[in-house]
Amino acid sequence: MKYFTKNWYREMQVYGFLTFPDSKEDWGDGLNWKNEDGTSYIEMLQAELEWRKNDLLTFLPAPFHPYILEGSLKTEYPSRELRKMAEEWNENYQSCSRDIRKQYLQQFEEIKEQLPSQVLEIHTKSLHDGEVLSFSSTETSITLMIAGTSVGWYDTNVKLTFSDIEICSIPEQLEGSWWLYDEIYKTKTGFELHVLFDCPLCELMIQARELKIETL
Repeated sequence: MKYFTKNWYREMQVYGFLTFPDSKEDWGDGLNWKNEDGTSYIEMLQAELEWRKNDLLTFLPAPFHPYILEGSLKTEYPSRELRKMAEEWNENYQSCSRDIRKQYLQQFEEIKEQLPSQVLEIHTKSLHDGEVLSFSSTETSITLMIAGTSVGWYDTNVKLTFSDIEICSIPEQLEGSWWLYDEIYKTKTGFELHVLFDCPLCELMIQARELKIETL
């Protein structure tokens, strides 16, 4: 992936995590919440903070690190200073993220007329959040079965058959993973598709001449 990379996605999750209650009243309401298993709001925040600690330390600047290391980033009502730092970081992240999407769309606009219609369909009819149900391959072809999702255009299972494979890089664990984002490029003889998957976070790359899409 040139644009929607693993690190880009990991930073996006940090952005989604770095939010605070709007008021002390909202914070108080949260403190009274408990999960069905008895886990308290604070315990849930502590567990998520610990789970995300490495990414938080990687993508957030040094002034955030004491809050992360002592475990208070989300488990205490934020100070004015912390809230201001978070707002500034989030604004900068949003700006950078918009630029990345804009850059990819600009290069895609330049090549889309040269792509086979069914390759173009991957872009126009999103497979986002589709689960990989099965994967198979031969010396010259690769077949993916993707579960339909209400998020995209496909509400039934989709079969993708790539033929005349020239180069490919397939993750070890693909079945059961979830289609996140894709990038498409033109090659001299066909196209190159990159897909970022989650659970586990991995990347697929296929360079082929043809693609057939079937809804099942």
